[in-house]
This record gives sequence, C-alpha cells and structure tokens, in this order.
Amino acid sequence: MADLSGVQRAALAHLIERCPDRILSQLLGLAGAMAGDRAGAMREMVEVELLDRRRRDVAFGPLAPLFHPREDGLGGLDFPADLLVRLWRAATRGEPELLPQLDRDDDLSRMVADRLCHSAAVVLRDAPDVVWPDVGPERVETMAACLDLAPVMRRALPYLPAWIGRPGVAELAELKLALRQASAVGPGGVERLLEIVFAHMPDARLMLRVLSLIGASGREAATGREEADRLIDRVVSALAQRAAEVVALNPVADENEHRRLAAGLNWCAETLAEIDVALSLGTDSVRAKAVRQARLKIALRLSEHFAAAEKAVDAVLPVERTALAGRMTRPTPRLDQAPDLQAAAKARALLALTGQVRDITAVFGCEAERRQTAEALTGRLATWADEAIERLNDGRATDEVVARKRIGLTAELLGLLGARDASRTVRRRLAIAGSNAGAASRASPPAA
Repeated sequence: MADLSGVQRAALAHLIERCPDRILSQLLGLAGAMAGDRAGAMREMVEVELLDRRRRDVAFGPLAPLFHPREDGLGGLDFPADLLVRLWRAATRGEPELLPQLDRDDDLSRMVADRLCHSAAVVLRDAPDVVWPDVGPERVETMAACLDLAPVMRRALPYLPAWIGRPGVAELAELKLALRQASAVGPGGVERLLEIVFAHMPDARLMLRVLSLIGASGREAATGREEADRLIDRVVSALAQRAAEVVALNPVADENEHRRLAAGLNWCAETLAEIDVALSLGTDSVRAKAVRQARLKIALRLSEHFAAAEKAVDAVLPVERTALAGRMTRPTPRLDQAPDLQAAAKARALLALTGQVRDITAVFGCEAERRQTAEALTGRLATWADEAIERLNDGRATDEVVARKRIGLTAELLGLLGARDASRTVRRRLAIAGSNAGAASRASPPAA
C-alpha cells in the first residue's frame, strides 16, 4: 500500500495537533489495529505528537492550569489554550536537542524545563506578534512574567498537598522561600505566584488554607501578606455573589435549576466552613460583615423552602371528615383522587432539597429548623400512609389503583426527605395491602 502523500501528511498532522489527549490515545489504538504503510505512518505521527505533548507537559507543567478555565467558575488569571502550543513551538524551535532530556526525571531535566520556559518568555517579549498577535502589551507581559516564575512554581509543586493539609516546619519554610523568590523575580511576582497556585487548586476553599498560612505571621510586612489579603477578598466576594445566585434559584422550576441550587449550596457551605476554620475575620471587618450577610441570606432562603415544603405536603395529603359518633368527626386520608402532577412535582423538589441539605445547614445556622421540619413532615407522611393502608385493607378505597398511587407517592416523599426506614416500611405494607381482606373473603363459608 502506498505511503501518505505530502498533502495527506499535512492534513493529518493538522488534525492530530487539534485532537484532545483522550481522542489521540484512541487514535493510536485504532492505527495500531490497522495494517499497511499508511496506518504505520499515521501511528508514527500520533506517537510523535504524544511524545511532544508529554515533554511539553513536563516543561510547562507548573503553568498548565492557567490555560484551562477554573472548575469552580471563579475568576482567575487565565490564558488561551492554543497559546500554550505556540509558546512550546517558539521555545523548542532553536534547541530541539534539549528535548530528549525531558524524558528523564532528574535535576538536569528540570534545568532544561526552566530554560525552555525562559526561552518562551524571551520570544514572547521580543516578538509578541508572532506568538500572541492582537493582544495588548500588559497581557503579554503578564504571560511572560508567569513564565519567569515557572522555576519557582516547579520547586513549590511537590509542597502543595502539604500546604492545604498539615504543613510542618519544613513545608512552611518552603512557602516562605517561594514567596521571597517570587518577590525577587520582579514587581508583582508574589501576586502572580499566588495566582498560579490558585490555578492549581480545584476549589477556592483549598486556596484559603494556603492564604491563611501566609497571613499567620505576626509581622504585618511579611512577604505576601498584602497579596494574600487581596485574594481572600476575591474569594469572599465570590461567596457573596454565589449566595445571591443561590437565593435567586427556585428548586421547583425544573430539575436543572434544582441541581444548580444544590451545587451552589454545597459550595457556599464548604467555603463558609473553610473560612470559619482558616481565617480570623474579626467582628466588624468588611469581610466579616460580608460573610455574615451571605450566611444569613442563605439561611433565610432555606427557611422559606422549609415552609414551602410543609405547604407542598398539605397539597398531596388530602383528607376528608369521617364520622365517629354523633356529631364527632375526624380527618382521614382521601384516596379517591389521583395525585395532582404539578403538586406532586413541587412536593418532590422541596422535600428532596430538605433532605439534601441535611449535612450543610449547620454551617448556615438553620439545622434545628430543618430537623424540626423534617421530623414533622416524616410523622405526617408516615401517619397518613398508615391510615391510608388501613383503609385499603378494610376495602374502603373506591379505586384501589388510585389509592396505591397516593400511598406510593407518600413512600417516595419519605425517601426523598431522608426517612428511608419509614419509606421502606410503607412500601412493604403497600405491597401486601388489600390481601388480608381478599383472603378473609375467600375463607368465609357460603351463606346457607
């Protein structure tokens, strides 16, 4: 079979270059399963691209997160993803003989990686139009300054797990050293280093742990104190904004909005818990007021959801007055009406939310209210289901199918609320409900 032509190779190279890593690995497996010269050529091109990417990840690894958006949606220092590829080409064009050294893991390999980052910074400053056209000089200089900090960040990377965990004396010393080295690189070096560290944190709350270590020093002029304060303010502002978004969401609107609300509440709870543990906000500081306001805003909104849950349950537990003796009556479950779909959907959403926030309401200061609401709703649902099953067993349900749907909805709501034992009990009783009456009828002797 003929080999690939020049045009075909160029087109294939263009395609391979734009493939994500996952797709590229699949393409390599596909090429390996094929026979022929063209398949071999494609396999070779993919292998070369994969090797090049591994080397690029080694060299630019300390800065790699800057070329991807943050997972938690917070703002941060970032750059276009395709810029990384252009910087790599510019850095390696003049010294391709250094690349094989990146395949090893030793001091020389790290020196080569730092040299390539320096080369990329030089090219970016000398010929920005070639590497990053149509961009202002401030943006270009920011990227170049981050490349200057790559050696500092490369040394700091192994200590990130300790900084967000339980750092010892050696780890704290490395943090101080990294801040001093970043300060020596140039103006704004500490702020950019913290931005790079922030980019490596999948969640902003983890960065608060690092920032608290910087602010733990008693010296006001400690290196990085001012820059850490600015980053803390950004996280607190993000908390206030996320709290406002959470308050505006309606769990009854649709499933997607319900998921966004649950995710937002979890993020706010985790961030507030981290702030409570890691930071000393004082009492009357601007940060303390912002945190209190965000906490109170969410707590009040959750209280509204709990009250709405009680009303929603009322709508799906219909009752009717049943005579006892004389003029005495009592409310009993009404089983002759099918559940209203809209009312049932609203009850599901609100009770699911009440159950989902069980582990986080303590952070907002409304756990007692949530627990009281959950216990009250559990008792009402279980009692209504118990009486409804008794009526079903006694043959007092005019439409057994409708009655079973009503009781099944009650069991579902109990499960969403978190009362799993009560839910299982209702489901088991419902499964055999009505059989007692039928068995008694079959066992009765015929009338004489």
